[in-house]
This record gives sequence, structure tokens and C-alpha cells, in this order.
Amino acid sequence: METEHDIAALTGGAMASIWSWVQGKIPPGVEVFDAHAHIGADVDGRTMTADGMRDRMEAAGVKRSIVFPLNDPNARDDYSGPNDVVWNAYEEHPGFFVPFFRLNPHLDYDREFARCVERGFMGLKLHPVSQQFELDDPRVVRLFGMAAEIDLPVLIHAGFAMQRVVEPLLPTVEAHPELRLILGHSAMVEVLDAAYAFEGHPNVIFETSVVRAKDLYELFCSVDPSRISYGSDIPYGDLPSTLHATLAAAQAAGVPDEALPGILSGNIRRWFP
Repeated sequence: METEHDIAALTGGAMASIWSWVQGKIPPGVEVFDAHAHIGADVDGRTMTADGMRDRMEAAGVKRSIVFPLNDPNARDDYSGPNDVVWNAYEEHPGFFVPFFRLNPHLDYDREFARCVERGFMGLKLHPVSQQFELDDPRVVRLFGMAAEIDLPVLIHAGFAMQRVVEPLLPTVEAHPELRLILGHSAMVEVLDAAYAFEGHPNVIFETSVVRAKDLYELFCSVDPSRISYGSDIPYGDLPSTLHATLAAAQAAGVPDEALPGILSGNIRRWFP
């Protein structure tokens, strides 16, 4: 089976000692919560099925994952099709997935926003690079306000290829301190600026998936560990190597072991009990 082969390659052979170290670092009783994963298809050819995602989680001991659509080539105008794929995955695998819907702020999004909220989606994903928008675009700022009004968490891509994160986002965070915001990839292009700018905003969480090692180290040196949550970015990342990267960076930065349950699970789980 492909999933078994993928996991075996990442936990056996030369990787066996690394995976053993990861398992030894995860505190007993901690149920790892992945704060960033995808289900569906992407224009770049990447895919991930609900069954494939669940198999990877079970093989790596991950209990729960936030999932949302990829940059789907069949998204239509409102992303309703890919959003339905994520919702179906949530219904087919009870307890495993936390479903987020995705929108394109350039297009008419009110109806799909309302439909997904009514259906029970637990958050919203926005990708400024794929959908080619700025975080201070009035249409995006309006979306943030809509989410804040109903206490809907928002995860934004804030990693590779981003040019602006802190400067366009800070006014929205200051205007809506109640907005629960997940910075995908930890705003790594501006990690130190983000750590400083959002220091007084406890509802902003830094998520660790697919972040360069030096940026992860700086993150753990600069941000209170109660504000950091583990993520994989499947299918672009994988569970074994992203767990290793997160735990190794935390150790290198001197993060105490007592903070690891929060980073691996508790900090994001409090939003989705």
C-alpha cells in the first residue's frame, strides 16, 4: 500500500533512529493535533484523499487534523465543490478531522461563507499566494471581520512566496482582537517581525509546518510556546519529518519539555475541544 510505503520510508532504515527520537520526545499521553493539512486536488498535481490522510495519521500516531481544500483546479467560482470534499471527509471519518472551508476573496463569497458556516465548518482557510490577493485588500479585511463576528478561526498561508504579512495584517488584528488567527508556516518570511508585532495578541497562533530550520529556531526563541502549534502541511510535508523539525527546533531553542504537550496538541485543541 502506498501510504504504508511512505511511512515506512520515513520511519525505517536510516530514518529509524530519528523516528525513535521523535517518539521518545512526545510526552506520554499526548494526542498529537496537526493544525495544517489538505484533502483534495491541487493545480500542481498533488492530491490527498480522506482515507490517505487518515492512514498517515494512524501510522504516525496523530489523533486529529485540521483539513481544508488544496488550490483545486475544479474550484468553480465559489470553492463549493472542494469544500464539499472536505465536509464529506469529516463525516466519513468522525473524530479525525476538523473541517475548514476555503474561499477566493476576489469572487463573490457571501453565499458560500454562509452555507459553510450553517453546515458546521469549524474554520476558514485563505491563501494569498494561490488566489493572488493582499491581506489588506478590503474584500479580505471584510472576510476577517465576518469571521471575527461569529468567532470563526481563520488560517492564512504566511509562508513561501509571501512578500507582506505583518504590515497588512496588523491593522485587522488590532481592529478585531477577538479574531482567532492561525499563521500558517509561522509567518516565516517575517518571523521576528511577526513575533514582535503580535506579541500582545494571544489569539494569534504560529503554526510550524514546512518552515526552514533557522526560522523554526528563531520562532521558538522569540514566541511564547503557548502560542505555537504543530502542523504538517500534508501533502507537501509529511508527519514524521515535520514532527522531527518542530521538536528539534524546540529543543535547540531551549523550550522546556513541559511546553511540548501544548505545542503538539493543547494550544490548538483548546479552540476545538
